[in-house]
Amino acid sequence: MFIPVLFSLFTYLNLFLIFLFFVKKMDLFNLFYGSLQLTIVLFFVYLILLMKWINKMVDIVTNRIFDTFSRFSPKENHQTDSLTTISQLKRFSKEQQLRKKNFFKDDAKDRETHLFDIKENVAEVEMPPSRPLMGLSCDYCTSVSRESLVNKTTEKFALNNILDHTPTIQKNGFFQRTFPHLNQVYQLKKFDYPQVAEVVLKDDRLKRATEKTALQQFADSEKNDDEFYQELLKNNHKRAHKLLYGMRSTLSDFLLRFTSWVLYKLLPCFLSCVVAHPGQINMLKEAGKTSLPLIFLPLHRSHLDYILISFILLNNNVRSPLVAAGDNLRIPFFGSLLRGLGAFFIKRRVDPIMGRKDFLYKAVLHTYMNECLRAGHNMEFFLEGGRTRTGKPCMPKYGILSVIVEAFMDGTIEDALLVPVSVNYEKLVDGNFVREQLGQPKEMETFGAAIKGIWHVLNSDYGMMRIDFNQPFSLRELVKTFNQSKKVPANGLKKILKSNPSTTSLYGTDVVSDEHKSLVESISKHIIYDCAKSTSAMSTNALAFLLLTKFREGATIKELVSALDSLRNELDQARKDLGFTGDSIDVVNYAVELLGPGLVRKEKVNGEDIIKPIAILPNVIELTYYSNTLVTHFALESIVAIAIHIVANAAGRVSHLELIETVLDLCSLLQYEFILCKPCQNLEHVVLGCLDDLNVRHNIFVAAENDTEQVARSKRIARQFDDDDLDEAATEKPYILSSETSAVEHLNFLRGLLMPLIETYAVTAFTLEKLVGRSLLENELISNILNEIRLQLSQGSLEYEESVSVDPIKNALKLYQKWDILECHAENKLRLYYLKENQDNTESVNFLYQRINKFRQSPKN
Repeated sequence: MFIPVLFSLFTYLNLFLIFLFFVKKMDLFNLFYGSLQLTIVLFFVYLILLMKWINKMVDIVTNRIFDTFSRFSPKENHQTDSLTTISQLKRFSKEQQLRKKNFFKDDAKDRETHLFDIKENVAEVEMPPSRPLMGLSCDYCTSVSRESLVNKTTEKFALNNILDHTPTIQKNGFFQRTFPHLNQVYQLKKFDYPQVAEVVLKDDRLKRATEKTALQQFADSEKNDDEFYQELLKNNHKRAHKLLYGMRSTLSDFLLRFTSWVLYKLLPCFLSCVVAHPGQINMLKEAGKTSLPLIFLPLHRSHLDYILISFILLNNNVRSPLVAAGDNLRIPFFGSLLRGLGAFFIKRRVDPIMGRKDFLYKAVLHTYMNECLRAGHNMEFFLEGGRTRTGKPCMPKYGILSVIVEAFMDGTIEDALLVPVSVNYEKLVDGNFVREQLGQPKEMETFGAAIKGIWHVLNSDYGMMRIDFNQPFSLRELVKTFNQSKKVPANGLKKILKSNPSTTSLYGTDVVSDEHKSLVESISKHIIYDCAKSTSAMSTNALAFLLLTKFREGATIKELVSALDSLRNELDQARKDLGFTGDSIDVVNYAVELLGPGLVRKEKVNGEDIIKPIAILPNVIELTYYSNTLVTHFALESIVAIAIHIVANAAGRVSHLELIETVLDLCSLLQYEFILCKPCQNLEHVVLGCLDDLNVRHNIFVAAENDTEQVARSKRIARQFDDDDLDEAATEKPYILSSETSAVEHLNFLRGLLMPLIETYAVTAFTLEKLVGRSLLENELISNILNEIRLQLSQGSLEYEESVSVDPIKNALKLYQKWDILECHAENKLRLYYLKENQDNTESVNFLYQRINKFRQSPKN
């Protein structure tokens, strides 16, 4: 039945191409190339549908065989052993299996009695477990927004699987029953998506940028006649037109609906469910009724992110956004498809040559975005810039957000609603990033690679995808709050942890005024922090985290279950939502199966199952990716534990001031790895709160005799206010470490979480000695650092294989630039590193190494 449909579709599409050949004067090569593309795509669609049909037939046959054997099989256990493999093909819960077995064992009389009892004694319906409504906006920065859009009756609703669609119409006819997904996309609300290209070309900003670029080129040229200038001006007009039409989106309501129908068919092939909270969806629906643009700001884990976000919004009657996509995705067929689904393509590096600004490109992009916002489009872009390679949220890039903020500041839009979005997968759909983390260059996206990747995905199991739409909040309110509270603490913490912006993005250029740069940075970091906080921990995250941090040598199922129970309790207390439910033993077995033998191995030792992580290169890099979701959650506690370990003396006494100073020093070291507090918070107060929480939950300190509960409570309250309100005498009083086994073990566990990163930073500092008196290209320097890490691992100087990772090395190099130790000269795609003149000696490099390596050393005596 597939072949006639596909043949008809192929025929109609080729007739359309021939029509374009005669009417639109399409050249013969493009006609042939388009027809070839259609043939390839339809062939793969046919294979996908055929595989899906075969899988469905296998499931039906398997189910019927299972039912037959369950009905007629003998009761002796040894006679049913041969059916084990058949029964495993069908995934039942324990309750379902027991109910099915008992049902077929009953004779006719028992069944009648059983049915009578069911009719007379109606059992209570067990409701699915509810989930807290995560991602509410900051009660300090956006208190008004926090009270809006929230429906109290939906806060505790159970999660919804977006793929399980039930038609909501009252009258279910034949068409609705037979084609529920087709009916669903037909019933969707229709939105207009106006095109703004012609308006952009007439904009004064773009005209001024064209003239400025022409004048710059004229000044650089040896010619000085007016005819040459007019030619330059004309060429720049043509370039602006080409840039705009290469960049713009062609968002289509029909293509959105058609793709939605296709996704309803394809997503179940590789995802068990796509889960969202109905309370969050309701907030988006209410926000969509306003006249304000919604700006979706998701964490970026997979190319599937923006497709699924548009899919969910469309099917909940929320206007689909325009999505900023890297121009590396502008590949044949798929680039056109993404453009029709809302993508507009932007360059990763706006200024390819150091010191030469591409004013024309920036003006085209800025004007296009402004006009889209003015036309009522929603927008979506990734603050991280690209997909995370480590599983941790990346530091934000400020370029596109700065355009949104500037559009608000200059009155283009009266306000916008910012929507942070957290996305997580049980198993990463795009594959791992092991090659890149081991220093190999990134593979560029191609048409062939995309087809191969789609085929692999559709024949794999990636478990569940969880998405959390945080509460929309007003940009106007956030800007007002930040402008009213521009106070830098006396200790200068805000200044210490301030990042350096990219010099090749829209941020920090003529597009963004200096007075708004700090504002854009604060908003960006707040959003990334909010997204990380509301990201749900999946079963694979929990298992990888426990195996790498507690059971690197392996553990029994019983030990893993006990550890997972403790972890779940701790995450519940911290209001960290979990992306899984059920008994911990089922969660462990499920996660082991999903991660697969390449990452987790199950062995039999003395008749007992032992679960071991593959904690060697390269497998450990991928396992670390899953673990890092929870490492981010415990990052500040780990920093505190490391600091306690360093400053504690032999008697277990810890100086308060020395502890805080050490914690802040380590926070500064890891500022490109984690956002440890919201920009509206004081870091020192957050650290003190973390110390209190650790002490309350794990009793890491022994209470002093005269430190009553009332005094301790008073100090906690005082820390919520300014530094002047703290009892200085109390802060100078030393902590006394508890000697209880549980407290010591917990501090050691926390300390180990960030040791791989500290090892990487220390070896990177050590390897800078190779730059004394010379310079190296970035790829050569990183290669030298990776080789040094491998050497020290083989010698036993380092403990963690996951220290071999490119991203932390790059972050360390950024940090050393900020500390005025390194200098970097960039041109095109090349980056040249060399030591600052006053640091270009062995003594300075050794001092830097000792400054970092102290965090790995034993406590002082």
